[in-house]
Amino acid sequence: MNSQKSSSFEDFAGHVVIYTEIGNAKCAKGRDLLHRESIPYTDVSLDSFPQHTQEIFDRTGTDVLPQIFFNNIYIGHETDLERVVYIPTIGEKNKWESLVEHVRREKCTNGPIVPNPMNAIGCEEYDSENNNKCCEEVLWVPDEYSKLVRDMKNAQLIKNNRVSDLVKLKVYRNSFKGEQLIDWLMRQKGLKRSEALEIGQELIDRHVGQQTSKEAGMTFSPDRYYQLVEDDENKPLNAVPKGEDEEEKKQSIPVAECNEKFIKLIKPIFNGILTDNNQSIIYGGLSTNDNFIRYMQFARELNQVTFEGSTPDDRLTFFINIYNMMLIHITLKHGPPIGIWQRRKASHRYALHSIINGILRANKKGPGMLWKAFGKQDERLPISLPVCDPLIYFALCSGSKTTPPLRVYHPKTIHYEMRENARLALVRSDKFLRVDVKKNVIHLGKTFKWFSDDFGGTNERILQWILDVLDNDESDKKNNLQKLFFTGEYSVEYIPYDWSTNGRMDEKEKEETEPEKND
Repeated sequence: MNSQKSSSFEDFAGHVVIYTEIGNAKCAKGRDLLHRESIPYTDVSLDSFPQHTQEIFDRTGTDVLPQIFFNNIYIGHETDLERVVYIPTIGEKNKWESLVEHVRREKCTNGPIVPNPMNAIGCEEYDSENNNKCCEEVLWVPDEYSKLVRDMKNAQLIKNNRVSDLVKLKVYRNSFKGEQLIDWLMRQKGLKRSEALEIGQELIDRHVGQQTSKEAGMTFSPDRYYQLVEDDENKPLNAVPKGEDEEEKKQSIPVAECNEKFIKLIKPIFNGILTDNNQSIIYGGLSTNDNFIRYMQFARELNQVTFEGSTPDDRLTFFINIYNMMLIHITLKHGPPIGIWQRRKASHRYALHSIINGILRANKKGPGMLWKAFGKQDERLPISLPVCDPLIYFALCSGSKTTPPLRVYHPKTIHYEMRENARLALVRSDKFLRVDVKKNVIHLGKTFKWFSDDFGGTNERILQWILDVLDNDESDKKNNLQKLFFTGEYSVEYIPYDWSTNGRMDEKEKEETEPEKND
């Protein structure tokens, strides 16, 4: 059971409860929405509290999760919550505000019972037969924290901890104590105590570990025990199936050959789903689209692609095209993510953040990462590109409103295509570049801040890079930027990143005007 302190529990007389299960992306969406709206909530996983399954079924008439309650008021699933927050119907304009105010002012009566954390499975009395047995858990967490967890396991920080509460002996399985983690981080990683505390807090905030001790609160404490949890929100799309025939594994497809097949496959998919100058994606009907079905069949063969003897342009083309299709597939399956961290989840061999930071960015640290994407002995390291071309940030779809146009890329023309895509994004959209000549302010998209080093590291070099991309452009935006840049009398501010989805789940919403095709 997790109590998420988005706002402050002390400010709410009642409580919000969300019943979830491990590995359910819809449950993750429900939690994310509550967190984004700053609603303190208690997350009760029925994997840990199966004894409450019948109570929830009796209250709702369904066993589909998540189930969300505001005191005794039953909201429904994550889509019902989203509808109340964002799509008020006639006469219900203040329904969301009323719900929040109700929980803020009214104590919970006749609401669902919030279980005692110590009744969770895994906090049973110590059994000598289970000594030294550490339950194996699958962790779908950001790569740098997966590496941290592996290091913690290797250092034997994560184990079955026997703890006496003066009444009986408890065993916290697969757990670690806060103080032990802090000491280890300071000793092995050379961190200050304050930095070690921040990493401990990050582990809890990202649901890598959850508290097993009786004390309430979501603040990381050296005195508490924390247990690893599973987060299966973004399962990989390119995993090797279990039991795959050994001969089939040995087959290989050169990346150049794969590019030819892949490009022919995704062109008709993009033709059918792109609108708004190729910046919006229509998901309606995609799962039954013949071309998309063929793509999913082809995707099973991607683990056989070999990069031996490949050129950097072959790899650049392959990983940009595959990244964009993976993001579309993930969004179709799990819904749109709401922030940069969620886009990085999944500790898989070729997860999205591994493709960006490990391969396309020539193996660099990403924003907020503790380590480079690939270690010195990582077998993926040889396929990293030799240098990072910042044009990639205008070739990769983000799945948000702040996204460059989406298109298919070809090995022989990819540099021209990326440059043209960047030019169109910079000139057409105010989400990447705005120039206020009256106030002498140049507004840049957050991408230029997050990946500043890739663009040159200074404002002057970033603006010079932009002007180089816009070299042959005759737009007023380019001319105004040039005037301010050469006078040197300007300031730079950053445009907030719009994480709201650029997708449309209903095919009927497609505009009458045909989308532009860049192929």
